Amino acid sequence: MHANLAEAEAALARGDYGQSLALLEPLAASHPLPHAEGARIRMLMVTAWMGQGDERKALATCRLLTRCKDLELRQNAKQLLIVLEAPSLQRPANWSIRLPNLNMTATTAARPTAARRPSRRPAPPPPPATGPTKAPNLGFSILVLLVLIGLTMLLSGLAIPPS
Repeated sequence: MHANLAEAEAALARGDYGQSLALLEPLAASHPLPHAEGARIRMLMVTAWMGQGDERKALATCRLLTRCKDLELRQNAKQLLIVLEAPSLQRPANWSIRLPNLNMTATTAARPTAARRPSRRPAPPPPPATGPTKAPNLGFSILVLLVLIGLTMLLSGLAIPPS
């Protein structure tokens, strides 16, 4: 039973409400509402019905869940009931963009072509002239070593005494 419930929850999470309901309905038939497991199953069903837009079934089941023995599920059902019973508000027309209907049909064989202008983009600049990376030669390594030794001596107070 837990495998079907987990599958139903996964289907609900990915938005496949039909599959979720198909898995939950047999579970709901075998688990009555007074039990905590039955109430949990019905809460998932309410969520799936809300996702499908079937608010009538969701509202009826949610009202039954408000009398559940489990305090947490009862509170969740009351909160969902408030959402379901809330009136839907009209959205002002200027909040949305209306796209015109293009009436495109599949019978049109040729697509209209627009006159194309030649592209006048400038050519991309050539890549910078670089050669292969070379390892530093022995002279450079000796110079760096002498500078580091000199800085170490200077900063540690081991300066060469004046002659």
